[in-house]
Amino acid sequence: MIKVLILDDSPEKVGIIKKFLKDECNIDEQFVDERQTIKEGRKILYEKDYDLLLLDLVMPRDAESEPSADESIKFLDEIYFNSEIHIPVHIIGFSQFDELILSHTDSFDDKLWHLITFSYSNNSWKDKLKNKICHLISVKNRFKESIEARSKFDIGIICALETPELKEVLELPCNWKTFELENDPNVYHEGTISTLNGNSYRLIACSINKMGMQATASVSSMLIAKFKIKYLFMTGICAGVKEGDINFGDIVIGENLTDYGSGKMTEGSSGEFIFKPEPHQFPTDQNLISKINNFIRNNKELIAIQTSYKGTQSTTVLKAKIGPVASGSYVVASKNLVESIAEPNRKLLAIDMEGYGLYLACHYFNQTKALFIKSVCDFGDIKKNDTYQAYAAYTSARFLNSFVINMM
Repeated sequence: MIKVLILDDSPEKVGIIKKFLKDECNIDEQFVDERQTIKEGRKILYEKDYDLLLLDLVMPRDAESEPSADESIKFLDEIYFNSEIHIPVHIIGFSQFDELILSHTDSFDDKLWHLITFSYSNNSWKDKLKNKICHLISVKNRFKESIEARSKFDIGIICALETPELKEVLELPCNWKTFELENDPNVYHEGTISTLNGNSYRLIACSINKMGMQATASVSSMLIAKFKIKYLFMTGICAGVKEGDINFGDIVIGENLTDYGSGKMTEGSSGEFIFKPEPHQFPTDQNLISKINNFIRNNKELIAIQTSYKGTQSTTVLKAKIGPVASGSYVVASKNLVESIAEPNRKLLAIDMEGYGLYLACHYFNQTKALFIKSVCDFGDIKKNDTYQAYAAYTSARFLNSFVINMM
């Protein structure tokens, strides 16, 4: 819908034009404003944006002045040159007097604006105005569609930290370009990826720069709302649960995510704190899990990822596993705590601080499918260190890249 401002000191003429806009151009009255003097028109154009200004060629400067053609033309120039005025997308001048139309044609033509002769008895002005309005609506709709297309991405990649997690994502061969948005603290990176199936996807990636489920849920929701993402992946590092069955660098795909900190804290008979867990679980999309299952059957891709890494890595063969993951709000460096978290779920593969927030956001924005893809950098025990963080961030990002290329 376009917004219209009518500057005319004749209530009768304004009423006719407003009725025409409503009945024949389908422009609701709430999108049409009117003012009776140049002073009032100037004031509202300082405050608001309009798609169309309908300007009577004979207008009073203020409520105490007589209508004058000079005032309208001076105001026309002011609109064009005054940077503080919100210039309407298009301006159409109106007059009942042919001599005024002829004498001011150049003033409008120079600025690619138009003049129309108004008549109470002849409706030919209506066809001309309607054609202009239809064109304006069409242009605005096409512009809106173009803007929406540019701000729409197929795949989002979110990481907790800039280093090492997002750093490895931005090493992927996706022609990354950085951009920022007004009133948005995040730094975004856009790229493209082409698949073996002939598809091309637009990517957007960012880091939260803060660990935790709340921050993840917030930024994930913002990404989905702003960029209409179809798939939202989270890559990075996590703590493995079953040492021996899963090793440093191994990729964990979260079939479901649980908040292990959800529950009730009570007091025992001796005054001790007792935590009664009430975990809540969010599953991911089963079609994505089916594709992942098919993908990891081809061990050549995992071997290629492992052999391409040049830094410190595990001596075991790289694996990818699908299963449950648990998230909490604190860093874990206790074997006993890891075992207590895993106790209710014997198949638990890993714990982290963000995944549940990702799945929570995508649960509420159900048009976006989420997938947790993180790699093991430690086992959440007293031996926890940073040795394998870079390797885990690398295998996680490269696994996602290979999965998209081969399976999407």
